[in-house]
Amino acid sequence: MKAIAFVALLVYVLTPPLLAATPDRGEGVPDALVETFQGRNGTLFDGWPAPRCLLVITGELDGYIEPCGCTGKENQKGGLSRRQNFLRAVEAAGWPAVAVDLGGQVKRFGRQTEAKFHSIVDGLRAMRYAAVGFGPGDLRLPAEELVAAVAAIGDQQTPFVSANVGLLGIAANITPRFRVVEAGGLKIGVTSVLGDKEAERVRSGDVEVTAAAAALAEVAPQLAKAGCAHQVLLSWASADETKALAARYPQFDIVVTAGGADEPPRELPVLPGGARLVELGHKGMFTIAIGFFADAKNPLRSQRVPLDARWGESPDMITLLGTYQGKLESLGLAGLGLVPVRHPTGRRFAGSAACADCHAHAYEVWKNSAHAQALTTLEEQKPRRDGDPECLSCHVVGWAPQRFEPFEGGFAGMAATPHLAHQGCENCHGPAAAHTAVERGDVRASEVERDRLRRELVLTLATPEGKQKVVNNCLECHDLDNSPQFDFDEYWPQVEHGEK
Repeated sequence: MKAIAFVALLVYVLTPPLLAATPDRGEGVPDALVETFQGRNGTLFDGWPAPRCLLVITGELDGYIEPCGCTGKENQKGGLSRRQNFLRAVEAAGWPAVAVDLGGQVKRFGRQTEAKFHSIVDGLRAMRYAAVGFGPGDLRLPAEELVAAVAAIGDQQTPFVSANVGLLGIAANITPRFRVVEAGGLKIGVTSVLGDKEAERVRSGDVEVTAAAAALAEVAPQLAKAGCAHQVLLSWASADETKALAARYPQFDIVVTAGGADEPPRELPVLPGGARLVELGHKGMFTIAIGFFADAKNPLRSQRVPLDARWGESPDMITLLGTYQGKLESLGLAGLGLVPVRHPTGRRFAGSAACADCHAHAYEVWKNSAHAQALTTLEEQKPRRDGDPECLSCHVVGWAPQRFEPFEGGFAGMAATPHLAHQGCENCHGPAAAHTAVERGDVRASEVERDRLRRELVLTLATPEGKQKVVNNCLECHDLDNSPQFDFDEYWPQVEHGEK
């Protein structure tokens, strides 16, 4: 029955023309969408009448273009795919919507981050975002990459706006300083700023950043003349700096700030000047929806929306993700600028099969575990992700999981290193090439040296310190991002492999 219900949900979300034809009695959510707006993380828009306009606010994606999915995507939140389906569900409800984004699409460096930024911007364009701001991570990308991704394409305007950030200079006007959009008969003005403290992190001669307050002094009067029913400030700054800007320019009734907790608050705080302060959480797991109503007593309502499994997957965004993964595969590890680094121990890797002769029981436990199929999991993803360093780092032997980079002698592809495929013994116990060479007799060593090599690979749960070391090893990959429901005590019996 659950499977049937989920298929029905996907039909609702992925066929907006049919849904839009569903009669809306003017009482809020059409009957056909009631199930869509329910889920294990709570019912959405409960008791709402139909708004005149719905402002959809996202941001701080931090590079999480899609949830990992290798431990069950149904347990994770976020991703452009679910975001697009939420916007489609809003459209299907017959609610005029305006989507804006605070910025912060990426936060790392390198060729993969550049490719990801381009793909994310393509996704924002496809979702018809009205306004997108800049985060400091975005602005640390090479200027040519930024300009290529941000600039208008043909007759399609750029979604980016900023009062105080100019690519190739403010006067170059690659991005407008504000934008006024109309939906549901309402004019909504939007601008964005990069906070002064955050601007200090941007060091590029091709990116001009002026003081946020001074920039708003120029933009605010122009917005005031535009006759907007609502004005939105996207402020990539600390909450304190954002509140100071809101107090100085009280014309903004919706003020979005960076930072804050991992999850946004359920209710929007009201600032002294009357503006609603919006926090978004991190990694794009939530969106904040604000409805505007023709109701003098209750003109505004807000809803925190978790981007969870209730939304299903959007074919358009899955195709976009496939294109991104294709870029990574074409570039290869060398093209992505990934140079293997020395392992802290200085040792090399042997592969899990090298452990089998002496550790037969442990090897059998490993062979029958999901760890032994870790790379296959990536190959079977749709789209496949076995060319993605951010995924490979936890699915093969010899990578640094939290840094997404290979160690010297680690997995370098199935053609070169098939023996290092999958999540193997040495990712926990350490590189064992020297140990296995001595045990096989390939290298002569004293008993003292042999015993030292053995001890270096031993992990134990017998002491609190030993158990914590094992737990920490697990958490390198089973972290909150990729394995949010991980519990060591529940998980360990599935892979326990002490010698018999």
